[in-house]
Formats: sequence, structure tokens, C-alpha cells
Amino acid sequence: MQIENLNKLASIHLMSSTAVWMSWSVLVVLLYALDLGFSFAQLFGLLALSGFAAAGFQLLFFVLGVRALLSNFIRIISGLLLIPCLLSVWIFSISVVSYPLLQLLAILCGLGGAQLFLRSMKTQSNTQTPGWDLALTASMGGIGIIVAQIITPLVVIVPNVFVDDLVTHRTLVSTGTVLGGMRPGIDLTLGHIGIFFGVMIVLVSLWKLPVASNSHQLASAPYSRWALFRNPHIWLMTVLYIMSFGTFVGLALSFPLVLTFVFGVSRHWQEGQLVAVFSNDYAPQALTYAWLGPLIGVVVRPLGGWLADQYGGAKVTLVCSLALMLISLAAAWVTGSAYLSAAPERFFLLFLFIFFSLFAAASIASSAICRSASVLFPLHQLPSALRWLSACAIAGAGYMPLMWGVHSVTGTPDLAFVAFAGFYALCGLLVASVYLRRHSVYFNP
Repeated sequence: MQIENLNKLASIHLMSSTAVWMSWSVLVVLLYALDLGFSFAQLFGLLALSGFAAAGFQLLFFVLGVRALLSNFIRIISGLLLIPCLLSVWIFSISVVSYPLLQLLAILCGLGGAQLFLRSMKTQSNTQTPGWDLALTASMGGIGIIVAQIITPLVVIVPNVFVDDLVTHRTLVSTGTVLGGMRPGIDLTLGHIGIFFGVMIVLVSLWKLPVASNSHQLASAPYSRWALFRNPHIWLMTVLYIMSFGTFVGLALSFPLVLTFVFGVSRHWQEGQLVAVFSNDYAPQALTYAWLGPLIGVVVRPLGGWLADQYGGAKVTLVCSLALMLISLAAAWVTGSAYLSAAPERFFLLFLFIFFSLFAAASIASSAICRSASVLFPLHQLPSALRWLSACAIAGAGYMPLMWGVHSVTGTPDLAFVAFAGFYALCGLLVASVYLRRHSVYFNP
């Protein structure tokens, strides 16, 4: 009962903390719609900063060991998220939005992403479906992503009746919500984001479950962290989990802004030179559709765990790595075509389908790798291994927006996907040569 309560507590805080962090995926799109003078490279830079901050906090919590798994620690970290919530209310009560303050806010919100890691509190040896069980646990973070991307655009259009000092900005380009697109000239109160998530954090922090005795049990349990790095599987699994879960969180954080960058702007070319750029107010709105990608990932992730339990984690991972490679190459072609088109909305549905396929393949691979981890690592090392894998993979929320930011400057967004495809091909080669080659010392299909 104590372990079940701790899992419930962790899941609740996981969802709420992830939602605070992922609100940035929407905030950058709203900042673009307000035309406050920030370039796409700067907006992608804010996402990358928040992603790398989340990875850094995760690594810090890994060093803290079992203390970072205790119920009191989980509550404290969630409570600390009140700081960026209150800071955002203050930032958006100022008429001029400062980019350095946004950078600070992005770093602090990364603390929410540090809660997005796999927890293994129960004995996996008592179940025949570890992949399924871990996949269900990981899906809780995905729910937090969906909540953020649905709720955040809605709360900013609510008329300001809460804090008199909050500044209301008027959009200069079209934007949208889950309910549909909105023409320019809509008043947005960005400070409502901090108010909404601040109230949510307070309510979650006040919800208590009887988990004290289980905390004592965890603290006395064997929990070797540094011996983990003598296990050669940890390095291979780290690369593979960056491929899978890193792709998922990187896509989730950057997908709304990617849609805006590719389709929210109409670019006119002459003899291969960019001659004019206009706001494409008639294109489908990013915030109306972006949340569907994480939703697909959440839905198929348990399926990935089940497939791994049935056919083996390495086999499923290999298929997914090849799928990610091929889909990324298709994404490169579609992105390049849309970027060079004066009417990019012609490629929107195909672009959505390709990105949804990326979300699905990355989520299935994540579950398969988690299943493999539950087999490859001793039970006493599994919590440490899962935390390390999650910490490294969260960096995907940093390097993917960073890549997009660089290529938004060079005007070659398609090359970002070519680079991703090369990485996925390398990961597939690692799986095939290490875990699926029959005479390999690590053969483990």
C-alpha cells in the first residue's frame, strides 16, 4: 500500500511538474504571435535553454541518489516551481518583456522537466510484463505535456480579472487554441500562465498520501549508483534512450514552434534568393494541432511495452530506429519543400502525418528500451539506471530546439532532419551489432 501511494504521489507531481515545463512549448508561439521583437532563433534558444536546464537538474538529482525518490523531496521540488510561476506573473506585468528575464524563467522552469523520469518502485521480478508496466508509468509525463499544450493557450485569452498589474498584449499575427484559429487582434494576458500553474502546484503540493514508512524503506534499500557505470550496458542504453525518449521530449517541446516556423510564414523566392517574408495568417494554426503529437505518443507507448514483452526489446528497438531514420528523411523533404514554397500550407497535412509517425516510433522505442533495461540491469541498479537514462535523454529537449534554432538562421531546416536520420541509423547499427548479432557477447533480443 505504501509503494502504491508513493507511485500515485509521484505520478501526480510528475504530471503537474511536466505541465509547468511544457508550457514553454506554447509560450514561445504566443511570444511570436505578439511580435515582441524576438527572432525564431531566439525563441528556439529559449526552448533549448529550458531543455538543457531540465537535463542538468536531472543529473543533479541522480547524484543525490535515493533521497531524490523520497516523497518529501518530490513535494519540495514541486513546491519550488512556484518560483518560476510567480516570476512569470511579474515578468508579464512589465510592459517591455526582457529576453534575459525570459532566459532565467526558462532555466527555472527546467526544474519541472527534472521530474520527468521513470520510477521503478515495485519489484519487477514479480511481473511478466515489465515493458507494459514501465510504459504506463512513463505515460503520466505525456499527459502533463498534453495538459500544458491544451490549457495554456486557453488561459491567456481569459479576460484579466485576477491581477490589475498584468499587462495585456494584442496579437499581430494569427494564433490558435484547441478550439480553432484566432485572427490577429486578440488580447492575450500571458501572466495568467503563471497564475494557473501556480494554483495547480499549490493544490498538488497540499495533497498528501500516507507514504512516510515507505520512504524509510527506500532509504534503507541498497541503491548503488556509481557501480552502475561499470556495467557496459549503461552506455549503450544511454545512446539508445537519447534516440527514443530524447526524440519524444525534443519533438514535444519544439513541435508547436516548428509548425509556426514552417507554416506560419510565407516566404517568397526569386532565383533562389529570399526576397520577402509575410505572415501566413491563413495557414492552419500550430496550437490547434500540436498537442495531438504527444497524445499519439502517450497512446502508443503502452503498445510499445507490450510489443517488447512479446517479441523482445532489442528487436522492437531496431525496427523503430529504422523507422525513425526513414521518417526523418521524409520529414527533411517535406520541410524543405514547405520552407521554399510561397504557400507552405499545401504540405501541412503530410507534415502532420510525418511528425505524428515520429512521435509514435519514438514512444514505442522508449518502451522497448525500458523493457530491455529491466532485463539487463540487476534489480537493485534498475532505479539508478532509469534515472540516469532519463537524465541523459531529457537533453533531447535541448539539442533538438538548438538544431532548429541554428538552421532557422542558415535557412536549411531540412538538414536538421538529415542529421537526426544519421543518428537514428547509427543507433540501429548499434542494436543490430551488439544485441541482435547471435555471436555477440551481449546477445539479448
